[in-house]
Amino acid sequence: MKKETLLAKRAQLLAEAEGLKGPDGAFRDDATRTAFDAKLAEIEQIDAQLRVIAATPSTPAPPQLDTEAIQIAERERIVGIESMVRVAKLEPTVAVDMVKRGLTLDAARAEVFAKLAAADAQAPPTDNTLRVEMGADARGKFLRGAESWLLIKGGAAEMVARAENPRAASTAAVIDPGEFRGMTLVDLARYCLGRLNVQVRGWDKMRIVSEAFMRRDITQSTSDFSTLLENVLHKVLQAAYATTPDTWKMCCAQSTVSDFRAHNRYRMGSFGALDTVAENGEFKNKAISDAEKGSITATTKGNIINVSRQMIINDDMGAFTRLLTMLGRAAALSVEVDVYAQILLNSGLGPTQSDGQPLFHANRSNVGSGAAISVVSIDADRVIMASQKDPWGNEYLDLRPHCLVVPIALGGTARVLNDAQYDPDTSNKLQMPNRVRGLFKYVIDTPRLTGTRRYMFADPAIAPTCEVAFLEGQSSPVLETQDGWRVDGAEMKVRFDYGVAFIDWRGAVTNAGA
Repeated sequence: MKKETLLAKRAQLLAEAEGLKGPDGAFRDDATRTAFDAKLAEIEQIDAQLRVIAATPSTPAPPQLDTEAIQIAERERIVGIESMVRVAKLEPTVAVDMVKRGLTLDAARAEVFAKLAAADAQAPPTDNTLRVEMGADARGKFLRGAESWLLIKGGAAEMVARAENPRAASTAAVIDPGEFRGMTLVDLARYCLGRLNVQVRGWDKMRIVSEAFMRRDITQSTSDFSTLLENVLHKVLQAAYATTPDTWKMCCAQSTVSDFRAHNRYRMGSFGALDTVAENGEFKNKAISDAEKGSITATTKGNIINVSRQMIINDDMGAFTRLLTMLGRAAALSVEVDVYAQILLNSGLGPTQSDGQPLFHANRSNVGSGAAISVVSIDADRVIMASQKDPWGNEYLDLRPHCLVVPIALGGTARVLNDAQYDPDTSNKLQMPNRVRGLFKYVIDTPRLTGTRRYMFADPAIAPTCEVAFLEGQSSPVLETQDGWRVDGAEMKVRFDYGVAFIDWRGAVTNAGA
C-alpha cells in the first residue's frame, strides 16, 4: 500500500477514535472503550508499515523506451545504408544484406569502402597524379556556375528562379553562370575530366562524353558531369511542379505517411455541453464512443527518361529541360486528376465509403435540393453544411463554406454571386443586399467537371473531406539518376509517391443544379 494511502487511513482512524470520546473525554460505556482500543491497534499497525516504508530505499522507475525515436533511428539507418550503396554503384542486394545483418551506418560505411577498394584494386590504373584543390567549395562553385549556365541555355532559368524566389526582382540575382557562359555540353564534359587530370587530347566527342559520365574522383563519389546534369534537371522538375496551376490545394488537406500500407484516419466526436451539477450532486461520467475510421494509402507513379551521349553531343539542352518540364507538370496534374476522378465516381456522388454508400448521400444529409446556382440555392446549401453534427450526434459542427467547385461553364456566374454587392437574382431589380457575398474564399471552376452539379467544401484545416498524403513528407516528385546499361548515357527516373482519399463527408455538400 502506498505511503499516501496509509497516512490518509491513519488520519481517518484517529478522527474516528477521537469521536468515540465524550465532551469530557470519558467513554460512555465499555463497548465504546473497546472500539477506541481497536482503532488505536489499527493505527499502531499503520505506524509499523510506515516505518518499514521509511526504512526501505526507493527504487527508481525503469526508464521508458522512446518507441517513436527508435522507429525514426531505424528508418534513418535503412535509408542511409541504401543511399551509400546506391552512390557507390553497388548492387541493391548489398544494402538488403546489410540491413538484415543489423549493421550500423558506420559499420556499413566501412564495408562499402572495403568493397570499393577491392574493386579499385582489380581495375586497370588510370591517372595517379595527386590533385590538390584550395578550399572545399571549389567543386561547389563549379557546379553552381555550370548549373546556372545550363538553366539559361535550356530556357528554364526564369521558371527556376521564380520557383526558388518568387519575390526576386530578376533572374540575375538567382541565376549567374559566370565564366561558364557559352560552353557547350561537350565543353563541360571536357572540363569535368580536366578537373580529374584526365588527358583528353586526341579523343573524339563520343569518348569524352562517355568518360565524363563514368569518371569519379578519388572519393569514388558520383561523376561531376552526371551530378551536374542531375542537379539541373532536378531543379527544372521541381520548378515545373511548383509553378503548374492546380486547384486541389484549395479544398484538400495535406499530410504524410511513413510507408505504403493503409493508414487509418480517425474522426472523434465531441462531448457536447457539460452536464449541470446540482448542489451536493455527483459529477456524471461522459461516455466515449468509438471513433469513426477512414484510411489512405500512398502509391507510386513515375517514368524513366534516357539521356544519351548523342543528345549531349548535339548540345540540345533545351530538349532536356522540355522533357523535365513536362514531367514536372505531369506530376502536378497527376494529383489534380486523381482528386477529381474520385469526386466523379458514382455519377458525381464521390467514392464509395466503408458503409457501402457514396460520399454524398441523402442519409448523410449532405445533398442539397436540386436547384440552379443562385443566391437562394447557395444559402440553402450553406444551411445544410452548418447543420451537420459530430460523429456521436452530440453537437452541431456549425461548419462554414470555404470553397465552391463548379464546372467551367458556371465559373462566371459563381464569381458574380460571390462578389456582387446586391442580389443579382432579384426579379424586381430592387437593390436587395447579397446575403452570400464573400461566402467563399475560393471559387474553383474546372473543365474536369461538366453539367450543372456543384460542390461546397469547408476549410480543409478544420473539417477535411479530401486528403492528399505524401510519402515521408516528399510533397514533390523526386529525380534519381544512374549510369545507363541499356542505353549509351544515363537513365533518369522520376518518382512521385502519394495517395488521395476522401476521409469524411461532413465538410462537403453537393447540389445537382438544374
